[in-house]
Amino acid sequence: MKHSPHIRFHVDPIFQKELEQLPWSVPIAEWHSYGVNTLNIKRGISRHVVIFVKTGRFSFGVKEISEDISRKEIDNYEQLLLKGIHTLIPAGFVVREEQAIPIETPIGIQYEEDFIAHTVTVLVQNVLPDSLLYSRNFRKENRQRIWDAIVQLFVQLHINGVYWGDASLANTLIKFDKREIPFIGMQTILRAYLSDAETVEIRPKLSKSMREADLNFFFESMDWIHEDLRLSGMIRENSGTEDDKIYIKERYTQLYRVERKKKKFEQQTSFNIDKFLGDISDPSYVDQFLKHIEEHKWYMSEKLNRDVTLFAATRDWYDTIFVPICRLFRTEHIVELFKGKTAAELYIEIMNNKYYLSQQAGNDVGMIPAMHDYAIKFGATEKHAPMIKQITDNMLRILGIKEQNPHSQK
Repeated sequence: MKHSPHIRFHVDPIFQKELEQLPWSVPIAEWHSYGVNTLNIKRGISRHVVIFVKTGRFSFGVKEISEDISRKEIDNYEQLLLKGIHTLIPAGFVVREEQAIPIETPIGIQYEEDFIAHTVTVLVQNVLPDSLLYSRNFRKENRQRIWDAIVQLFVQLHINGVYWGDASLANTLIKFDKREIPFIGMQTILRAYLSDAETVEIRPKLSKSMREADLNFFFESMDWIHEDLRLSGMIRENSGTEDDKIYIKERYTQLYRVERKKKKFEQQTSFNIDKFLGDISDPSYVDQFLKHIEEHKWYMSEKLNRDVTLFAATRDWYDTIFVPICRLFRTEHIVELFKGKTAAELYIEIMNNKYYLSQQAGNDVGMIPAMHDYAIKFGATEKHAPMIKQITDNMLRILGIKEQNPHSQK
C-alpha cells in the first residue's frame, strides 16, 4: 500500500487558505495534470524546478528545494525586506514528507528521511526576466538604465551588509515601478529585485573583497547567461560586453560612495536624504548639503546669539530654505526646463554655479545672473528669460537676500 505523504505548512496565515488548495502530495512538475492553474511565464535560467501558479486571490512562484535551504531562504527574504531592499515577498515554505528510504548498512537497515521542501513567494507583476531582456534589441542608453537599476540593488545590499553570493541576471527581476520624487511628483523608473536568496549572507558589514567578489561573480554570470542564450538561439548580439562591465563597475563605485556619505550625513544630522531630498547620484552633493546646513547653523547662532545644534539647524534649513525653493521649482515648472534633474539637484547646481561665478568675478555675482547662466548652460532657451527672472526674484525673497543691481558701480 502506497504511503500518503504528510504535508507541513510553514506559511504566512494570509496565504494559507490558497496554498492548502494545491496538490502538495505530488511533485510540482506534475501539477498541470492535476487541474492547477499554472502560469506560462518566461523565467530566467534556474538549477531548480520552478513553476508559477494562480490559486484563489494570489499568484505564486514555487521552487522545489531542500528544507534547510528553503527555511533559510524565507528568513533571508524577510530580513532583506526589513532592511528596505527590493526583493520577493515570501509566503513561506511547504514540506512534503515522503516515506523514509530504507538503506542497508553494516549494522542493519537504516531509514533516511525523504523530505522535499518548496519555497513559495508572491509573484511579482510586470517584470522582465533576464532572458527577455537579452532577446530585445536594447539601445545603449536603455541598457544602461537596466544596469543602473541593478547597480542600485547591489549598492543597497552591500551598504546594508548583505552578500548576495549568487549574484546574476538569472536571479534578478527588472520591474517598472512608480516612485514619488520629492517636489517633482510620481515618476516611472526601472527597479531591480533580488529574486533568489538561497546564498544570501547578512553581516554587520561587508569587506571590500566580498563586495568585489559579488560584482565579479555577476560579471562572470553575464558571460555564462549570454552563451547559454546564444546557443539556444534566443540572441545573436553580444549582450554582456566589456563596456557594459566597465560601466557597471564605475557606476557602482560612484553610487556606493554616495550611500556611504548619506549614511554619515544621517548620523550627523538625524536627517534622511532619500526621504526628504530624493535621489542624489553625485557624492559631492551630499557634502554641499552639509556645507549649506553648517552655514545656516552659523547664521542662526549669530542671529539668536546662542549656539544652535546641527539637528535644529538642519530642520530649520529644510523648512525655511530648501522646501520653499523646491516648491518654487515645481509651481513655476522650472524642472520641466531641465529634464532629468530632481529639485534637490537643481538646488545644489544653481547654488554651486553662483559660487563658481562669484569666485571667477572676485565678488558675489548675485542669484539672478547665476540662474540665467545656469539656464543658458543647461538648456533653457531665451524665451524662458522672464520666467527665470521671476523665479530668481522669488528665490531671493526666500533666502532673505536683496539683489544688487548688476549695472550699479561702487
